[in-house]
Amino acid sequence: MSCLEEKAMSKLKTLIKIELEKMVCKRSTLWIALFILAIQIAAAFFEHSTLLADADLGTGFRVTVFSLKICLQLLALILLALSSMTLSEEIATGTAKIILVRGVKRRDFILGKFIAMVCISTVLVGFYHLIGLMLGHFLGGLVAVKEGEFLLFSAADLFKGFFGGMALTLCAVIALVALGCLVSILIKGSGGAVGTGIVIYFFMQILSQIDLFQKYLFTRYLFLPIDNMEKLAEGIYVDWARYAWWTIGVSAGSILIFLTVGIIIFNKRDIWH
Repeated sequence: MSCLEEKAMSKLKTLIKIELEKMVCKRSTLWIALFILAIQIAAAFFEHSTLLADADLGTGFRVTVFSLKICLQLLALILLALSSMTLSEEIATGTAKIILVRGVKRRDFILGKFIAMVCISTVLVGFYHLIGLMLGHFLGGLVAVKEGEFLLFSAADLFKGFFGGMALTLCAVIALVALGCLVSILIKGSGGAVGTGIVIYFFMQILSQIDLFQKYLFTRYLFLPIDNMEKLAEGIYVDWARYAWWTIGVSAGSILIFLTVGIIIFNKRDIWH
C-alpha cells in the first residue's frame, strides 16, 4: 500500500470514528433506542397475554417474533431518518465544507458516514434480536415446537432459523441505510431529506407487494426474515436457502447502486455556494 493510500485510509478511519462518537454522544440516539426497547417489551407482554387468553402458550419464540416485528418496523423508520440526515445536515450547516477543505475526498466523506451508520445499525439490530430472545425465554420458554408428541422443530432448529433471519434482516437494513445516504445527498436540509426518504420508502414498500417488482426491491426483504421466523415458531417449514440468495443479492445490488449514484452526484455537486 502506497503512502497516499495509507493516508486516505487513515482519514477514512478517522471520519468513521468521529461519526460514531457523534452518534453515540447524542442524547436523542439513547432516548430513541430506549423508546423502541419499551415498545418491544410492551409488545412481548401483549403477545404473551394474548396466548394466555387463548389457552395456547405455544413457545417463547412466538413472543420473541411478535415483539421483534413491531420493533423492526419502528427501527427501520428511525434508521432511514438518521441516514437521511447524515450529509444533508452537514451540507446545510457548512460543516461539509470545513471537512472537505482539509483534503478529505468526497467519496471517503460519504463512505465514512455510511460505514458509521452501518456499525450503529448492526449493533441495534443485534441488540433488539437478543432482547427479543430474552423476552421469549422469560415469557414462554425457548423450547421445541411439537404437535402432540410429534416433534416439528427442535429448539436448535429454531435458533438456527432465528440467527440466520437476523443476518438476512441486517443485509436489507444496510440497503435501507444506503438509500438514506443517497437521499441525504439529493435533498437540501435535514427535514426535507427525512420526509423524502420516508415517502420513497413507503412507495417502495407498496411496489414490493406487486408481483412484477417485489423480487427486485430490497424493501420486500426487510421483514421477510421475521415473517419466516414466525412460520417456524408456528411449526411451518421454511426453505431458507431460497430466500437467502435473493435477500443477499438484491440487498448487495441496492447498496452498490445507491452508493455509486450518491458518490457520482456528490462529486459533481457544488457545495461551496
